[in-house]
Amino acid sequence: FDAAGSVRSAVGALRAALAGGAPTLVAAGDLRSGAPTSPDEAAGGDAGAAVLAGDADDGQVLAELIGAASLTEEFLDRWRAPGDTDAKVWEERFGESVYVPLGRDAWELALKDAGVGADEVGRVAVVGTHARSVKALGRKLGIGDGVLADDRSATVGNAGAAASRDCMENGYRTLLLEARNRLGGRTFTADFEGTHVELGGFWIHHTQPFVWAEKERYNLEIVETPGAVPDRMALTIDGKRLELSLAQIHEAIAGWQSFTDAGREIMPRNWDILYNRDAALQADSVSVRDKLAQADLTPFQKQFISAIVATMAHNSPDAMSYIEMLRWHQCGGGYFPTFMDAVGRFSLKDGTIKLVEKMVQDGGAEVRLNTPVKSVHERGDRVAVTTAQGETLVAAAVIACLPMNTIFNIDFDPPLPAGVVEAGRQRHTGVGFKLYMKVQGDVGNLLSVATSAPLDFVMTYKQAGDHTILVGFGQDPAALDTADNRAVENALRQLVPGARLLAATSYDWNNDPYARGTYCSYRPGWLAKYYADFQKDQGRIFFGSSDHGEGWRGFIDGAIGGGIKAAQRVKDKLA
Repeated sequence: FDAAGSVRSAVGALRAALAGGAPTLVAAGDLRSGAPTSPDEAAGGDAGAAVLAGDADDGQVLAELIGAASLTEEFLDRWRAPGDTDAKVWEERFGESVYVPLGRDAWELALKDAGVGADEVGRVAVVGTHARSVKALGRKLGIGDGVLADDRSATVGNAGAAASRDCMENGYRTLLLEARNRLGGRTFTADFEGTHVELGGFWIHHTQPFVWAEKERYNLEIVETPGAVPDRMALTIDGKRLELSLAQIHEAIAGWQSFTDAGREIMPRNWDILYNRDAALQADSVSVRDKLAQADLTPFQKQFISAIVATMAHNSPDAMSYIEMLRWHQCGGGYFPTFMDAVGRFSLKDGTIKLVEKMVQDGGAEVRLNTPVKSVHERGDRVAVTTAQGETLVAAAVIACLPMNTIFNIDFDPPLPAGVVEAGRQRHTGVGFKLYMKVQGDVGNLLSVATSAPLDFVMTYKQAGDHTILVGFGQDPAALDTADNRAVENALRQLVPGARLLAATSYDWNNDPYARGTYCSYRPGWLAKYYADFQKDQGRIFFGSSDHGEGWRGFIDGAIGGGIKAAQRVKDKLA
């Protein structure tokens, strides 16, 4: 029998097989795509699976269906007109208001049918084509910590793209393995309410040598984010919002410059952070918060710096070492306006994904998506890479471009240096969230920052006649449920009074199993404790992660630079 024509056809076929009285093989396959730049295109992919249904007389039973339930409701959410290739989707917040209650009620009915309580369930997987509802429902099932399965819906990152291209150009046959179903790593080009957005890494600048060279190489256009050069600035301190006058803006910038002026002496060479070793390690030993406490600055200046640093660290200012703040500042030109330009003004018009695609196509390496790696073992003059599917691939050398927070999940032989594993388990500072918000009307070109608020930083991303798109950052995901529009609107109004939220979107990098965090900065003491380990290749196993490099570490530029330099070391090794 064929079951087709619905996103739940495979589920229906499986239920039919389980209800039958004879052994039945269910083979399911699907290709999910979408209109260009749509969420469906970003999240879609193709997959196949086969399940043999029967009873104990037919063979060993791996799993048994003990209860089930389903509920339906008719409403406009997803549709495809006759003759259309791609489906259309209504605004996600409307679908969420229907899907989540249905899902919760179906969950309760299924538990009742199975005769178990929620506390007796050991593992729960929530899946669906409506990503916002899937995320929201998982928090409403009344299950314990660690029970909800990781979201596997979510890549080759910029480091891998650069490394593979350069290895091909150096004359080596190259295979690029990517765990997810898309290219991009911690960059993620998507569509939000008809507007191109970047859910991960985003801004580039001519002070970032590697990415800017790629932009020039492929003749890619750039666009500007208005809020990086705002018409209005505001600072919210403990819930009290202050619209900054020109004199106060000058005072804030003067405080920033005073606090960072030592950077030119402490790290005169931005891509050799320990060149002035003693001074660098001293700056490494203290957090930004502790250094601020010692600084001869006004309370207003300290609060302004704290708000900006919370966004830099994507964490509390006590999580980021002082030298890491200096690294950002010095790489951005050593002057607050150029620093702000470097980290928040210019981006690629067609998205970071266009750059990744150009690099991969230019190199011509074979690319395999959906291929997580289980182990990497050096064996004499070869390296054996075993995938999660059990396939073993053999190469003369391997470049690992994995994030710091995930690399220790792979079995390496020789083992990873102890410092790499320990730092990865601790995680770098990047634990916050990034959020795009569509609000009613034109709220103007603004930059608003805060201390002691769910949102640390909000600025104008795009202005239109009837709405404004804002981009915001927060240091603590527990402080704001980004899927709860009412909570988001309340948080936003602390920085943008009177804002009326129409829609919001975010991506949960912390629970992405292939990221486990956002952009990387180091914690106090990490240079002294781990830096030597971060710089080590292992025989024929080379490392090209953005998180372990120099200069613009944690940025797109750091990823590309890490990949390029690793490819050069491979060339030197194999020459």
